[in-house]
Amino acid sequence: MAKLTDVSLFLGTDFSYVFSILNDGETAAVNISSWTISWMLKEDVNDADASALLTLTTASAIVVSGTYNSVPATNTQVATVTIADTDTTSLEPMQAVWELKRTDAGLETVLAYGRIELLRAVHR
Repeated sequence: MAKLTDVSLFLGTDFSYVFSILNDGETAAVNISSWTISWMLKEDVNDADASALLTLTTASAIVVSGTYNSVPATNTQVATVTIADTDTTSLEPMQAVWELKRTDAGLETVLAYGRIELLRAVHR
């Protein structure tokens, strides 16, 4: 189920990452309507969670929307992680790592992960 995706993010800008969650074989969509989900950004994968640069959850900045259908082509259900410009204004440009994870007790699983390049924008 975990999908590797490398991304870039301009610091101090609003951005949304949209995730469709599929099964391991990527043949069927998975219903995530009742899941608790966390998106975490760290400088290094070995850093403690308490040292994360940014943590967003379904309680604050992750919204599950759309209509679930097990057929990927007709499934519109997605998890949208919204990063506000103010979430990253104190960060410096760097290479970092990120992870999207289901955090329900006993059902924890990594859904997506990768490297992220934090970039300084020309406009400030």
